[in-house]
Amino acid sequence: MPEISRAYTSRMATPKEELTRLIERQPDDSSREEIVRELGFHVMVERGLADVDAGRTISHEEMGRRIRVARWRKT
Repeated sequence: MPEISRAYTSRMATPKEELTRLIERQPDDSSREEIVRELGFHVMVERGLADVDAGRTISHEEMGRRIRVARWRKT
């Protein structure tokens, strides 16, 4: 997670620079699948932070309601 907070406090890195640093921080014996999973996680966190910055959030109560409705529709 330090990489994410650093992106907000210093010069914004290009996506290539950001992902290159993320890959370089992985252990040398990481599999392709582990690296891809880590990259995907990083992208999802960045998207979430962008949503928060843009005010695209909902309350816990609203999320709970949506989950209950979705479960009800499945049955």
